Amino acid sequence: MPKKRVRSKTSKGRRTKLALGVLGLLFGLLVISWSIRFAQNFFGSKNYSWERKFNINLLVRSSDISLFSYNPKDNKITIINVPDETFLQVPNGFGLWQLRSIYGLGGDKLLKETLTNFFAIPVDGFVDLSVLKPPQSAAQLVDTLRKNPLSGVNLLTSVQTDLTMWELLQLKQGISSVRFDKIKTLDLLKFNVLDKENLADGTPVFTTDQIKLDSVLSDLRDPAIVSEHKSIAVFNATNHPQLAQKWARLITNLGGNVIIISNAKSALQKTQVLGEQSSTLKRLQQIFDLDCSNNPKCGKISAMDEDIVASRAQINLFLGEDYANR
Repeated sequence: MPKKRVRSKTSKGRRTKLALGVLGLLFGLLVISWSIRFAQNFFGSKNYSWERKFNINLLVRSSDISLFSYNPKDNKITIINVPDETFLQVPNGFGLWQLRSIYGLGGDKLLKETLTNFFAIPVDGFVDLSVLKPPQSAAQLVDTLRKNPLSGVNLLTSVQTDLTMWELLQLKQGISSVRFDKIKTLDLLKFNVLDKENLADGTPVFTTDQIKLDSVLSDLRDPAIVSEHKSIAVFNATNHPQLAQKWARLITNLGGNVIIISNAKSALQKTQVLGEQSSTLKRLQQIFDLDCSNNPKCGKISAMDEDIVASRAQINLFLGEDYANR
């Protein structure tokens, strides 16, 4: 009997150790999973994270759609509300749609791309305030963060967004310090940027005068790019017409100095941005999805490139097939 009891206790001890070992392994796997998820939310999986060196432009979705722009250098905010009836060209071959219908076609990502084309300003992320109870507009969110900065973290973590936690914390800190006289809301209807028309079926819509629109966007110019005044050449390296003109407009609206718009001599599948190391080069690499963090040759000019030698621009953008339908 004593031997059986000893064997029984030994067996139970082994089973207990095995169970504890399995629980420890499961807990370790959970900790690793939580750590990876936290790192993704905090630092993000993009090629870059907003670091308050450049403006940040956001799509804000609530009961209406707004473009929100924060300028950290001048510590000012610009909010542009876009009427739901605005008739917009939607990228990726969707054609023309009213703004109110675009979210249903492709969610926040397609809305971001559409507003990037409409304003010719890079939209860096989205914040969906429609999930709040009650929903808040972009102006109301700014007012809340300015008057009660301590509540900002809880508020910003309650919204849906593609910004990282680190970007949200920096944005909250910046918004909280903006003076009331540094906040501007632009009404496109008051500036006569939008014209009222009717579709063939009688549906009323607003269409855009692109020249008038660009003329009211001076507040969205990025001081980091304006101050450098780098000369920029934009080349279309595809067989799609007007591609260089389209993206040159965006660079110009950012404050860039575009001196050449032309066709490249060779076709490219992937867009390239090459030139002098500068804030302007870095921002263009961000906008055009180029990851240069681990590539020391990224962005450097090759003396053998005929287009670059001929352009004499400090920065050269070659638009490839990856941007043909955006």
